[in-house]
Amino acid sequence: MAEHERPFGHEPPAIATRRVLATGGVLALIVIGVVIVLHFALRNAVMPYHAQVIVRPAPIPPPPRLQPSPEEDLARFRGEKQALLSYYAWTDAVHHYAHIPLSRAMEIYAQQRAAQPKASSVPAAASSGAQP
Repeated sequence: MAEHERPFGHEPPAIATRRVLATGGVLALIVIGVVIVLHFALRNAVMPYHAQVIVRPAPIPPPPRLQPSPEEDLARFRGEKQALLSYYAWTDAVHHYAHIPLSRAMEIYAQQRAAQPKASSVPAAASSGAQP
């Protein structure tokens, strides 16, 4: 068998340089053509209306919208909550339920806790003298 003869079904050992360069050139021409077409299309179709797009008022977004002054809204909200925690009112006068300020409720609770007898810390079995 001669050295330059190939067995059936085998590829040639060299790269087809001419075919690779031709394919690359065709792809480069296609990309350049697309860029040129887009340049002229955008310049003629979009750019004349560019000034109108800039002057057009912005559309109002759909709700929910952002708050224009969140600091003021937060201060007002905190003020409302503080007012709820610091006044006397009847919640249900028939059943004798009243709304009292939070500070007064904490004072009453502390007084009630202080008046309750404290449980001894010594277990009952140890105080009775029983042995294990």
